[in-house]
Amino acid sequence: MKCTCNESCIKNKEDTLQEINKKYLPCSNCNTRQLKKSMPLIRQVKLSDLDKNYLRCESCGKRHIDIVMAHVLKIMIESNQISSSTSIRNVGTPLISPAISLRALPYLPEKSLVIITTTSDKQTAEKIIEEVPEIKAIIKGDTHQTVGKINETTDAIEYELLSGCDIRCDIQFTDIEPILIYKHQSKLHIEYPKEESPKIKQLDEVLDKYENPTVLDAMCGPGTLGIYAILKNAKKVLFNDIYEQSLDCLKTNLKINEIPDSYYEITNENILNLTEKLNQKYDVGIIDAFPNEDTRKYAEVLKQVCDEIVII
Repeated sequence: MKCTCNESCIKNKEDTLQEINKKYLPCSNCNTRQLKKSMPLIRQVKLSDLDKNYLRCESCGKRHIDIVMAHVLKIMIESNQISSSTSIRNVGTPLISPAISLRALPYLPEKSLVIITTTSDKQTAEKIIEEVPEIKAIIKGDTHQTVGKINETTDAIEYELLSGCDIRCDIQFTDIEPILIYKHQSKLHIEYPKEESPKIKQLDEVLDKYENPTVLDAMCGPGTLGIYAILKNAKKVLFNDIYEQSLDCLKTNLKINEIPDSYYEITNENILNLTEKLNQKYDVGIIDAFPNEDTRKYAEVLKQVCDEIVII
């Protein structure tokens, strides 16, 4: 996994965690104005006023996410990508990076927001990256369409990176320690960090039954659940995914989360054929499929090599 820009988008765990708690908080001098998400922007702000300094805090340099989205919308309007009567809600899906579960809308520093949108061309995206300091990447895609390889019968779906660098980091806090998950957001599905992850909680309840289990993470994606299993008590995890882009991100995440090589193996196999190539059994098998996927066939396969199956 490589950063395509000239900046260091993949940072070590210690540095990332040291700054994250205050990263999106306003300072005492920040302008606290927020916009109405569904009201046309032109009824709230004079477009000619919107530039990189509009309502930017002179002390900490941050702006409220509403103002950043308004700045992006202004450029889209002026580039004839979207109606002048639209609101910031129609800009696209904003994703902060590094991302944590927030209780309030963020105040953004530079290069901290990726936007997935259907309303921008490449030229407009390049202008946004040039003129809006908070924006890290503009990705063209419909978030109703899941990115990645859904199953063994479908082709992989990827969004289009229009401009910037689409490497994002999600930080999932757990009962043991935080897990950092890096991904190319144009190639992997969106997952929002939660204060308490239901997936991790479900896996934790199973792992509690064992002292040092072996785990088969059969649809591992970028690695969150398998990494948690190692941090919890697993003596070995086999990470498997049919999608090579997931495994590319996984390798970075194993390194960032300081997982020793001796604790894991990685394979790139169709889950339905996986058991034919294994020469050992596992205590726990994890199936974390995409929504609406029928997992029964996967469970039947894993039962051949796993004592217990967790369907997330």
